[in-house]
Amino acid sequence: ICGFGETGMLVGRALDATGRRFALVDIDPLRVEEAELLDLVQDPPALAGDAKLPENLVAAGLARPECRGVLALTNDDQANLAVAMAVRLLHPAVPVLARAMSRETAANMASFGTDHILNPFAKFGGYLALAIASPGSYRLLSWLTGLPGTTLEPETAPPRGHWVVCGYGRFGREVVAAFREHDMDVTIVESSGTEAPTLKEAGIERSVGIVAGTDDDISNLSIAVTARELNPQLFTILRQNLRANHALFDAFSADITMVSSEIVANECLALVQTPLLGRFLQVVRTESDAWADGVIARLRARMGEAAPEIWSVLLSTGGAYALHRALFFEGARIALADLYRDPRERERRLACEALYLARGSESFVLPPEDFILQAGDRVLFAGTPEAREAQWPMLRNVNVRDYVLTGVEAPGGWIWQRLRARRT
Repeated sequence: ICGFGETGMLVGRALDATGRRFALVDIDPLRVEEAELLDLVQDPPALAGDAKLPENLVAAGLARPECRGVLALTNDDQANLAVAMAVRLLHPAVPVLARAMSRETAANMASFGTDHILNPFAKFGGYLALAIASPGSYRLLSWLTGLPGTTLEPETAPPRGHWVVCGYGRFGREVVAAFREHDMDVTIVESSGTEAPTLKEAGIERSVGIVAGTDDDISNLSIAVTARELNPQLFTILRQNLRANHALFDAFSADITMVSSEIVANECLALVQTPLLGRFLQVVRTESDAWADGVIARLRARMGEAAPEIWSVLLSTGGAYALHRALFFEGARIALADLYRDPRERERRLACEALYLARGSESFVLPPEDFILQAGDRVLFAGTPEAREAQWPMLRNVNVRDYVLTGVEAPGGWIWQRLRARRT
């Protein structure tokens, strides 16, 4: 992880919580010291240095065989660009995920094949357009990519009509583009003039919503408070620049709050932990609002309103040895429903659902419980952390697998297996 500010810390905490190790590089020695004070399961190797320098990336472990990827998450576009380029030249097989706050930097990164480029403003603009067209789909997408500890939000549909957008920088441009994509009327107010007379001149009293999108949190709150006093029915979208100000923004209770560090962290975790999730989210963006509402109801009934844990299972010798052996060598007929069985009590169902199944070039969205599995299948699950933990032994332990599939319990140790083999 290059850059351990708000975004890097969010990602680091989440990676640590799921058992993934990371090293960090930050140019600020104080941030490195703060990282050492975090309550993490594993203490990450931390280097105080400039991530633009290739030798610092190598010192952090870029050349090591354990390196699975590089996250360029500094608050400096040029530093993130330099990291992406250095990794592409030094170790092109290592994937890079880089944050870019401008479209120009993103285009530059794309020109030399950066694997994943995250522009939080463009990403939010896409989310806003989705929320206008299909609020259920936006709600589902937000829930599935939510950070640990978040819960399902009420459906939020930005109303159609006249909007006032305060601040026309990189964020404001993306928001205005999303509104105009749906033929909505927008008045733009520069951030320097956001007092009550200016807002009235912009038509705030007849507007359906306001966007406070400057790069200053206090200004955004001041705009929103003033606008709501003039028009209490306004739908409010607030840009929060610093996550540390969450108490103030929570107290105001905007309809939508955009926090760029959380958007980038959510996307990072989705790509790093479960690449299949990206494919499923593409489906979410193209399906109907009613379809998304149905998926939410199905997941909610199974696991409650907490943001689900997302994981994938590869039916291979490395990913699920016991199941792969049964499928590939023993010719067993295993249905998806068998992966829902609790290894402690096979008649009890785990609190999880399969969202997506990939088989070669084929894909299956929300595969049914009677779907017959094959070796090499990759299955994307959403569920509780307890369900994921309970599913693990079934995938890798032959005796647990046999109990789940047949109901027959067998002694689990290696010696018992040898004795049973001699008797037969």
